[in-house]
Amino acid sequence: MKPIWYKIGMACVLISAIGRMADKPLAVLIVIGVLAVIFLTVRLYDNGKISIPDRVKNILKKIGVGIVYAVGIIYLGGMAVFVTYKVATEGDMQGIMLLCIVSIAFGISWYISRWRRWWVKFIKTFMPKDQVNNGDWKFRENYYWTFDYDTNAQYGLRIKECIFEGRARVWLDPKDVDASLKYITSCFYDWLKQKGIETNLVVDHMSGCIYAYVVVETKVKTMTPSKLQQFRDSFRLLSGMNYEGDYYGKYHGELGTIFFESTPSGVIRAIRTEPREERYLDPDSGFGSDEAYYFISSYPVWNENECELITQKEFFNLWHEYADYEDGDEAFSFFTNSSTMYFAAVANGDKKERANSRWDIENAAKYLIAHDEVDIMKELLTIREDFMFWAAKLFHDVIPELCEDAANRLVENYDDPVIVRNAKRMLTQWKKGGIQ
Repeated sequence: MKPIWYKIGMACVLISAIGRMADKPLAVLIVIGVLAVIFLTVRLYDNGKISIPDRVKNILKKIGVGIVYAVGIIYLGGMAVFVTYKVATEGDMQGIMLLCIVSIAFGISWYISRWRRWWVKFIKTFMPKDQVNNGDWKFRENYYWTFDYDTNAQYGLRIKECIFEGRARVWLDPKDVDASLKYITSCFYDWLKQKGIETNLVVDHMSGCIYAYVVVETKVKTMTPSKLQQFRDSFRLLSGMNYEGDYYGKYHGELGTIFFESTPSGVIRAIRTEPREERYLDPDSGFGSDEAYYFISSYPVWNENECELITQKEFFNLWHEYADYEDGDEAFSFFTNSSTMYFAAVANGDKKERANSRWDIENAAKYLIAHDEVDIMKELLTIREDFMFWAAKLFHDVIPELCEDAANRLVENYDDPVIVRNAKRMLTQWKKGGIQ
């Protein structure tokens, strides 16, 4: 049934209620007239027939809703009082039957909706009220769930088992994943125990895998509003214990052989050695094969006997072996992505990534110079300040005038203090070298 029919049915009931309660037909007509004017005005506005300020529209809607609710509540309240009075004073059997039917209907509705009410109450402990849509969760569901981005956890209510659960992926220290997992889960369990939350803690982890899934189950009847908030706070603490550094791994399976550098957020660099040689640099450089892209898009997938951890040295020794590119476009892509990653590393104080990104930038620049890709060099001098800086620095021997012009534009037109400071330093060095 379409929502409009619910509205029409509600209007009919209310009009009937107004007619029963009003002593004078004029009063009924006045109320109906006000509702009709408000409904027609809002309807014409929605169809674009008339123009109404949003504030006036909201006021009209509130007035109309207020009238509908007020009349409905007064009518139902009056009927309840009247029936109760008739039953108490006259022993009216019809009234008694009506009260019984209403009581049974109310009791059934209350019982059916108990899980939904409980779930909405929990959602409101961490979601803004304007984002909680009661209609998202139906009465007769077997499983309610939601994802909490603040804690990177999923919460669920399994109705048949009367179990409330929380689950999250935890990222482990690659130096010793087993010890890291044991420490994190022990701390997590202690937090829950200290808060008086009785739980069944389940850990799903494959040997050597860089992440594990932690599932906490508890009985719904034991969860008060304060414990629900504490339950969520525990997952926030769990999220804060995640390892946030780099992982270096090797995949060998149906997709070939892929060496990769990654973080919990995704793959940064990858090298596919079999069945074809190709490289990938975040966010989208290299990897022309569908299989290799599938590996990136499906990350993290750590299948046992297919993935293993390797050292940073092993990965970058292999990465630096592949110094060539398929064409100028691929070198351009590596140059731009590496430039972005370099200045992000500067902002984050990540010296290791600064060094790695600089190698990628300089390697791509060598390719462009060796293959006389002057048009691409000129393009890099005109796009963005981070690209312009590295292009001016590395292509100065090829197109000096354009590079000096780009450096001057960086100093005069851009606000990034790191880029401006280094551009000034470049200009000073060029002048000392006698280049005007």
